[in-house]
Amino acid sequence: GGIINFISKTGKTEGGSMTSSFGLDYNNFRTDIEYGSRIGNGMYFHAGGFYRTGEGVRTTGFNANNGGQVKLNFTKEFENGQVTVYAKFLDDRAAAYMPMPVKVTGTNSSPNWSSISGFDATHGALQSPYLMHNVGLGPDGQLRRASVADGMHPVSKTIGASASFDLEKGWKVSDNIRYSANNGGFIAPFPAQVDTAANIAASFGAGSTLTYADNGAPFNTANGLVSRIHMFDTQLNNFNNFMNDLRLTKKFDKVGITAGWFKSTQNISMSWLWNSYLQEVSDDNPRLINVTDAGGNLLSENGLYAYGTPAWGNLARNYDTKYDVSAPYANITFDATDKLSLEGGVRYDKGKVSGSFAGGTSRAFDVNNDGTISAPENNVFAVNTAKEQAVNYDYSYVSYSVGANYLLNAQQSIFARHSRGASAKADRILFQNLDYFNGDKINSLDYLTQTEVGYKQKFSKGYVYATLFNAVTTEEGGYEATSNSIIENDYKSFGLELESSYNVMDNLNLRGGFTYTKAEITSGANKGNEPRRQPKMMYNFVPTYKFGQKKSTIGLSFIGQTRAYAQDSNDLVMNGFVIVNGFVEVPVAKGLSLNLVGNNLFNTLAITEAEEGSITNNQVNYVRARPLPGRSISMALSYKF
Repeated sequence: GGIINFISKTGKTEGGSMTSSFGLDYNNFRTDIEYGSRIGNGMYFHAGGFYRTGEGVRTTGFNANNGGQVKLNFTKEFENGQVTVYAKFLDDRAAAYMPMPVKVTGTNSSPNWSSISGFDATHGALQSPYLMHNVGLGPDGQLRRASVADGMHPVSKTIGASASFDLEKGWKVSDNIRYSANNGGFIAPFPAQVDTAANIAASFGAGSTLTYADNGAPFNTANGLVSRIHMFDTQLNNFNNFMNDLRLTKKFDKVGITAGWFKSTQNISMSWLWNSYLQEVSDDNPRLINVTDAGGNLLSENGLYAYGTPAWGNLARNYDTKYDVSAPYANITFDATDKLSLEGGVRYDKGKVSGSFAGGTSRAFDVNNDGTISAPENNVFAVNTAKEQAVNYDYSYVSYSVGANYLLNAQQSIFARHSRGASAKADRILFQNLDYFNGDKINSLDYLTQTEVGYKQKFSKGYVYATLFNAVTTEEGGYEATSNSIIENDYKSFGLELESSYNVMDNLNLRGGFTYTKAEITSGANKGNEPRRQPKMMYNFVPTYKFGQKKSTIGLSFIGQTRAYAQDSNDLVMNGFVIVNGFVEVPVAKGLSLNLVGNNLFNTLAITEAEEGSITNNQVNYVRARPLPGRSISMALSYKF
């Protein structure tokens, strides 16, 4: 995981750009435009945004990417500081790619991963024009219809401001404030099981048969495989948040002091309204499948066999909680000598959690309003609003960090840092039969203690950065829907990060890095094993070359990792891989350039996670795994003005 800070343009330097990009071997189009300028004495603005539309890099059979964003900011400078106000509106839809059916042969320790006949794992998708809507009962018991084409659908309206002023006697005050009104949804088909048609049919009772839902013909897909689909349908009702960071700073000769107060509130109000379907395993508009029992009774309707997810214990539920955080903090820097600087900080987080959550219940309900209760309509799961469970607890923790940096000379330095912090879990600790009025008993915090020592060397033509790290993580447990289990592990890890860039000649640059991590689970049934999905080595290498009178640029990127285990049990291995990407940028005229980009040029099957933890050795196995997208080529035309 990581935190990415985007620094917005302000318009202090007048100019703008517009870019249109489109897929050459897939259907997608996007246009970005932005411009900023001064508009008066000490005042300037910047505005920009994008819109995109298209099917995307996987074959979904419909317009899966559709939406955009617009941002605007104004800045006013004063004699002793400045104020910026900004606003953003986002309404975007993007396909959510869940794990795909993948074939695995060989053994757990030496597996062969490949696509299934009829389903290309690098380009196929579970989305289909035959499964465009998910219908059931909403959080208040009303009929509800969700569009699968919405995919990941955030709607966010944000307004904020930042202010910074220099005061008398070296004091400085700054404040950052932001309010976001957020809602939307997340909907995507997830394969809860991939198996032969015979085994899927038998799970509904001896003698059950499968037919295509669109025409009633007997099931006869060439690969003979069926997916049991759980439709992830999460309605984000209210994810509004408010944040404010106020700080004072002062420099006393060689000592710098910062004191601040962070305040935030975050709503988590969402509803899980999932259903179950049967679908053929195909990358060409996969069709839905109905099931009929031995007596000729239809057990499903248009591929839907359950209003809920009985295979996972039915996950109809509702969250309606609020998280309120207050956190004073302080930081001190000390220039001990011309070469040695020291720094330390401490922060106290105090959190208050309130609200409620509710599980599901079932009843007979005529969902399709045809006057008849069908087999799946006999048990329609919905949120049980009559049995909400209250939440009201507090938590607190102290974070700290101390560090030092020593300049060996103008081109070299060494540094060290030791820190300890925590994160508070939110909705993932609910539904665990805990005392949600006692923050001391519900284990709401995960802790991380980390130490790192590093070296930095700059050259006239490049640099090398190296960091040794050691980390200890205490994880107090959180719910994972796809495995229907509580994950509660402690970990320790150490490793080395290396980053470098070097200009071999004026036109040739080599840039790259790698991270080596030796990690171990230190608690529970899997103590001593490696954490799932954690490779020992991750690396990247990016050579770029400028050529021609107009300084066109060509580049490649190699991004890879070594093998990793699919699950904490350390049985099934996910093979290492390297993804090769490339680009060419050619100036056409002043300010105008043409860019050609190719991702995963060799169409490598790169597996990053798998639901199954083991296979049957030396047999054909079908697992659910998340592969990176296959080869895609796009072109963009950009103009800077």
